[in-house]
Amino acid sequence: MAQLLDLLRQCRFGPLMTRLALWALVASLALLFLPLSALQSLFLKEWVAQNGFLLGLVTVLSASYLLAGALRIWLGNLHHRQQAQQRRQSIEAKLSVLDGVERAVLREFFLQGKSVIPMPLNHPAVEELKGCGVLVQLGAPEHYAIEGPVGQMKIAAEARAKLSRQALRLPEGNLSEQQRAALLAARPEFANSLGRGRRHAA
Repeated sequence: MAQLLDLLRQCRFGPLMTRLALWALVASLALLFLPLSALQSLFLKEWVAQNGFLLGLVTVLSASYLLAGALRIWLGNLHHRQQAQQRRQSIEAKLSVLDGVERAVLREFFLQGKSVIPMPLNHPAVEELKGCGVLVQLGAPEHYAIEGPVGQMKIAAEARAKLSRQALRLPEGNLSEQQRAALLAARPEFANSLGRGRRHAA
């Protein structure tokens, strides 16, 4: 029952219509099923007898409205869960077959120690990682003469939970000078220009 009420609260027709439908359903059911003695004491016996069809119609309509709203929300939640599952599967599949350039793009977040980094949206690796859900764009892109559209990118939470230093080919512990030089040499070509802010607006 609690789950049904939670679904009804999310109904797109709004809480007011849901409350009205609930009150109409409860009131009509109460009038239809109250004992005759109770109706008599409330002076409603004759009124209920004369308007029984109307009460039944209100009951059916209000119950149908509430059930339809609950079903719509349930189907929407089911679709959302299916999309989330498909997104997780897409991310896992991509992380299992990362190429060198894609690893370099993802390593930038760890090398720079930032959760959000500007990246050119036309870069093949960035475009691929974004399309698979590994990278998520925040806000609208900015346009520059050299890099073209640049978006603020972050690693999706589902992807971050699956990433490890081993998956990104990052050495464990402190980096030696040789390891640091190798990682810097493998950085994507846009890292230096964007990092130093040497961009020119289009």
